[in-house]
Formats: sequence, C-alpha cells, structure tokens
Amino acid sequence: MKFGIMNLFPVSDGASDQQVLRDTLEEIQIADELGFDSVWLAEHHFSKYGILGSPLQFGMAIAERTENITIGTAVLVLPFHDPLRLAEDIAALDVVSGGRVVIGVGRGYQPKEFAGFGIPLSESRRRYVETLEVLRLALSTEDFSYQGEIFQYENITTYPRPFTPGGPKILQGTVSPESFRERGAAGEAIITSPNFTPLTLMKRNFDLYRDGMLAGGHDLTANDLPFMQQAWAGHGEDGLRDAAAAALEYYRSVGKVIPGSEDALEAERDYYEKVAENIRLLTLEQTLTHGGNFGTPERVAQTIRELRDQLGINHYISWMRIPSLRREEALRSMRTFAEEVIPQFRDASAAPAVPVVEPAGR
Repeated sequence: MKFGIMNLFPVSDGASDQQVLRDTLEEIQIADELGFDSVWLAEHHFSKYGILGSPLQFGMAIAERTENITIGTAVLVLPFHDPLRLAEDIAALDVVSGGRVVIGVGRGYQPKEFAGFGIPLSESRRRYVETLEVLRLALSTEDFSYQGEIFQYENITTYPRPFTPGGPKILQGTVSPESFRERGAAGEAIITSPNFTPLTLMKRNFDLYRDGMLAGGHDLTANDLPFMQQAWAGHGEDGLRDAAAAALEYYRSVGKVIPGSEDALEAERDYYEKVAENIRLLTLEQTLTHGGNFGTPERVAQTIRELRDQLGINHYISWMRIPSLRREEALRSMRTFAEEVIPQFRDASAAPAVPVVEPAGR
C-alpha cells in the first residue's frame, strides 16, 4: 500500500497567496521526511478556491527540495493546455526529479475557468481527447505526426525527452460507471475522488474497471488503484469536529464553483443538479460519517482496510490540509497518520491474501 497527500491550494480568509504557496512547499518537504510516497497538486484558475495554475512549475520546486516523494497532478485540466508545451513541461519535471512524476489528467468542470480562457465548455470533451492523444505521442515518440480536428502536426519531436522511457504514467480522472468500464477495457490507469458515494456503488465501479481490464486482456497489477479523500487522524473530539467542520465548509464552497443548470452540458446537467442539492442539505454529522476519513488512527486505518479489501485500493491519498482547518492541526494529523496509520500497512503481515477477482455480474 502506498500513501500520498493532496493539496488544492485554497486561500482562506486572512491568508495570502504567498503564504499558501510557501506553507504548502514546507508541508510537502515534511511529508517527504515522514515517508509519504506521493504528493498530488491540483490545477485551478481565477479564484481563491485554488490558486495553483501551474502544478508542473510548482513541481520543479518540490523536486529540488525533496528526495523520495513522487510528484503527481490531480489533475491537469487538459482543455486549457497546448499539448506540445505540456509535453515539454512534463518531460522537464521528469528529468529534474529523476523520474518521480505521475500525471493525473481531467476534462475540467468550472464554467468560470473555461470562460476565462475563452474556451467553450462544449468543446471540453473533444479538446480533452485530442490533447491526451498528442501528449501520449509526444512523450513516447520522436518525429511523430497527428491529424485531429483541433491539432495537426507533421514530423515533430519535443524536448527534453523524458527521463522515464515512454514518459511518466498518465492517470485519467474517472467518475461515471461507463468511464470505469471503458478505461478498464483500454487498460488505462485511473484516479478518483468520490465524495459521499456509498461503498457498494464504489465497489460496483471498481468491479467494472477490473472486469474491463480482464476482458481486454490487461494485467490487473499493471496500474495502481489510487483513491483520494479528505482525512484527519488524531486523538480528541475537538480536533475531530474541527476537521469535519472544515470539510463541510469546503464542500459548501464546491457548490459555488460547479456548473449551474444553465452552464452545464446537457448530458451532465442532472448530475450537477444532484451534487448541488446534496451540498445544500449536508450537515456536520453527515460530513463526520460520510464526508471523508476522520477519527482515531485505528478508525482511519480500518476505513483504509475496507477500501483496500473491498475495492482493491493500493494507493491511498489523504487530503489533510483541508481549507480553513488550522495549519497546526493539519500538520499534527499528518504526523499522526505517518506514525500510527502508515506502519500498519507497511508490515507485510498486515496485507490480506490476494483476492480472487470475479466479474461483477456474478
């Protein structure tokens, strides 16, 4: 089992942009020293919801200040990027870090961000597909050509060439059951961050992914199965409720940036309306029980065991720097997690027997 941390780079009341960036860099150095395996950086634009517009640029600073931690993106919003420049930046970070890079990508969802870049939200799917196709070619192939609706290239090579042969692994942000099935059938790596999704539904999605992998003749062990959620590990009721309250405040902020019914694509309108309604009805008690992984080290570890045993998760990514949670409390939680949770999974005897994976329909 691998363990990572994630950061959205929000700016809470009273904080400055400079403080957020410098504090986060220090926190990642601490995570590296504590033995976390990965750090994941979110891309956002034009709001205090998340101020890191260039995770790859920030990754360069991380690479120079850390020794072991893998630098991941969760996620790069592909429709906002030129694929060739993106390939150059990914390869440069891969070289500087000595191959400590994994790239999560997504299509994006915030209307304000698309409007800011002058890109119609209706083009997001086509831009995502073509940017991903070109990105894979540029990282893996020299002197390649490509003919798409948006991008066309003839006999081109990007530099520097990646440190990792073929380029860093690319994980696609995955939410819908159909996407789990399709990406499994294609043997593609995924990353997901479900909130308030029942374990039974998540299991169904991951079963669809594994079924697709098996049907496509792909190696089930070829890709990590990462899972991301807000987490707090500690002792004491006050810290627990503070973490849940901060998570609740964050979820309410999400309601302000997701597409409204007039902005969302028609195929996704019902989904976003349901998300917005769930956020409006959310309570602190619901956040405590279903909004993340909050509790004593043993309770947090037990939740991770359930995710591992029922979903096959082998890379648990905890978001501990929850917006509005006091930094000292977040750092204390991170240390507690490293000292009292992670060791329970590093011991080989703690691992379960390899499960027999059967098709979900049986």
